[in-house]
Parts: sequence; C-alpha cells; structure tokens
Amino acid sequence: MIPVAGAVRLGQDRVHGFRLPIPFLLLWIVLLPFLVLVAPILFIAALCVRVNPLQAVAAPFRILAALKGTHVEVVNDQFSMLVNIF
Repeated sequence: MIPVAGAVRLGQDRVHGFRLPIPFLLLWIVLLPFLVLVAPILFIAALCVRVNPLQAVAAPFRILAALKGTHVEVVNDQFSMLVNIF
C-alpha cells in the first residue's frame, strides 16, 4: 500500500518546534488526473523500448510502497528536521 500520510517536524532543536502533518492521500487524488493524461504516453514509450508496460507502471508503485515507515532526521547546530512517512 502506498503511504497515505506523513509528518514533518521543524525546529531549532530536537525538543522544540512544530509538527506539520501531510495527508498524502489528498496529494494522490490531485495527481490522479495528471497520471491519467500521461499514461498513454508512458504506454507507447514502454512499447517502443520493448519493456512490459505493466511492469513499467508497477515499478514506481513498488518504490512508493517501500517508502512506508521511512524516518529521515537531519540535525545541525542551529536547525533540526525530522520527516516520518507512515
């Protein structure tokens, strides 16, 4: 299953700061019309390079599904950022 939400914590240190929830589900809904328009072009491109179109479409979704549970933390002397994808 592709990730449906995430959270970003920004602040001056690890304890203080604010948390910004990100609903990825709304992002997928907004991107859906664009994907429908691009799908025929990708299908033709996959056939031209002799790649199975179904595998070419499935690969990005497998990458998105692998992002679930990712935690990225960047900290330096002045600023910290924590990204959680769930």
